Amino acid sequence: MFPLIVAAILYLSLIWVCGRYTANYAAERGRSQAAWFIWGGLFYPFPYIALALLPPIRKETAV
Repeated sequence: MFPLIVAAILYLSLIWVCGRYTANYAAERGRSQAAWFIWGGLFYPFPYIALALLPPIRKETAV
């Protein structure tokens, strides 16, 4: 039972790290961190690649 618990903790840690890595990159590109965290945790590295291919969102500045 103990190896199963350790494996589950390691797997969840890996999902969290992948999701966080993707979410941070999404924030740099002007995208939603929450949505990209979920996509990155579930399907890493494909969301990260898709995010790299998307153009960054530019925010208009008031004149």
